Amino acid sequence: MTITSDKTNILIVGAGAVGFSVGYHLHLSGTDVTFLVRKGRKADFAPPQKLYCYDDATLKDFSNFNVIEDIEEIKPQQYQFIIITLDGNVSRSPEGVATLSKLGDVVRNSKTTVIMSAFGSGIREHYIQYMRIPEDQLLRGILGTLSHQSKADLPVHAPTDPKLINQAIVCYKHPANKVGFQVENNNKSAAKQFSALYNNSGVSRCGQVSPAMFNIYSSIGFPVYAACDIVGWPKFSAVIANKDLWQLACRAQGEIASLPKHGLIGKIMSFVMGPRMTAKIHLKMEQDMLPLDYQAFNRFHHGGKVKAQDVESIRNSIVEGELQGRQMKALKELLQRVEHN
Repeated sequence: MTITSDKTNILIVGAGAVGFSVGYHLHLSGTDVTFLVRKGRKADFAPPQKLYCYDDATLKDFSNFNVIEDIEEIKPQQYQFIIITLDGNVSRSPEGVATLSKLGDVVRNSKTTVIMSAFGSGIREHYIQYMRIPEDQLLRGILGTLSHQSKADLPVHAPTDPKLINQAIVCYKHPANKVGFQVENNNKSAAKQFSALYNNSGVSRCGQVSPAMFNIYSSIGFPVYAACDIVGWPKFSAVIANKDLWQLACRAQGEIASLPKHGLIGKIMSFVMGPRMTAKIHLKMEQDMLPLDYQAFNRFHHGGKVKAQDVESIRNSIVEGELQGRQMKALKELLQRVEHN
């Protein structure tokens, strides 16, 4: 299928929580959005769809998009941006590697910019290896909204109406700064172009993050989620009250931040992001994200949906540290407790 339009064409690989949140706001920006889904799932994601927005407790109509289920339908130069929403674990699976390789064949030697949303140590290098595209053709992206499938069955807090949740395919909540997406600026021109495009939505903003900061963001948070998982995902105040576990998680976080690849910024963060500052950040996030239940979301997402990605990232950070002659004691102990749990 060839799309003919004066609008910017964007392909989103995957029609899950990340895909629909980003796709909806790009649609508001005036782009033509197409979703690539697994074969046999086209009807499940066909327009029209509704998204529930916790920001104003309303349903959002999303009908002006396309759905395809075969990479063979994609033509070279057809899309200005391709956003791949596979998580780190799926990206490394045989199916994920095959998808990356096929997409690489389509975009290689083209002007299409690829934006990946997978997290984890070495995941960017994994994409470069299997897509076989230049470094500056690949940007990393972070979803700023907290987005989940409506079937996640999270606790409902006023003024959220469960009847509206049931009508939606995906639900989302912006952080206080309204940054719904952030993109790596290793290719400053492409990052600026995408950010400007996304910002045209008028209701959500796209930030830009340096590669150095992105490296830290994509790995430093997993020890905190591991601690939450160990104690069963209670409110953050209860996790923090478990002082031995909380201090262990923050030491593990510091071990990741201070890895040589993170340079001076990482060393500074390893000192600044101690138990008190880390607690302050998450307690504020828990409050700011209401009426979305922050810890229930984390339990669904980091405790289930992408837990394999999180654990793999912790393992990779341990390996990196050991190769540098570091013992990574706190991170190892935390990993053992997560696996035992």
